[in-house]
Amino acid sequence: MKYLNKFIQKYNVLIKYITVAILSFILDILLFNLFNHFWLNIILATILARIISSTFNFLLNRNKVFKSSSKASIALLKYFSLVIIQMLVSAFSVDILAKFILINPTFIKIPVEFILFICNYLIQKFLIFAK
Repeated sequence: MKYLNKFIQKYNVLIKYITVAILSFILDILLFNLFNHFWLNIILATILARIISSTFNFLLNRNKVFKSSSKASIALLKYFSLVIIQMLVSAFSVDILAKFILINPTFIKIPVEFILFICNYLIQKFLIFAK
C-alpha cells in the first residue's frame, strides 16, 4: 500500500490527465452517436461532439489536472490551436502511413494517437497550463 501511495503521489498529474482523457473520449463517442442519430450527418456530429468534448477536456485539465492560474482566454486559444493541429497531424499521418503500410488504418491510428497523446500532455503541462 505504501508503494501504491508513492506511485500515485509521484504520477498524480499524469493519472488525472489520463482519467480526463478517457472521460473526454467517452463523452465524444456518446455525443457523436447522439448527434449522428438525430441529424444523420457524420461531419456535423463529429464537429459538434469534438467541440463539446474538447471544452469539457479543457476545463477539467485547466482546473483539476494542472490547476492552472494562467489567463483562461489565452489558455483556451492555445488549447484549441493544439486540438486543431493534433487533428490535422493525426489525419495526415494516418493517411500517409496507410499508403505505405498496407494494413487497416485503425491499426496505424492507434500508435499515432498514442504518440500525440504523450506530446499533448507535455505541451499542455509546460506551455498551455504552465503555472
